[in-house]
Amino acid sequence: MHITHWNAGDAGCGSLILGLKRQINAIPPGGLLEVTAESRGAAIDSPAWCRLARLELVEARHPIYVLKKQDEASN
Repeated sequence: MHITHWNAGDAGCGSLILGLKRQINAIPPGGLLEVTAESRGAAIDSPAWCRLARLELVEARHPIYVLKKQDEASN
């Protein structure tokens, strides 16, 4: 399984979401994106964006978040 790591640092709401979108678009279907996000809002923003973008939130233990991009067959 393909795993990509991204350190978002203390990026806030807008920057975090734009970065997540850019990172998730760069990984293959079925791949995982492990994000380190230090901002306090990440605990709310990351799960919310996953719901909107139809991504699976595999793990959420601040500051680590693991997102799974759907397989092409799932779309």
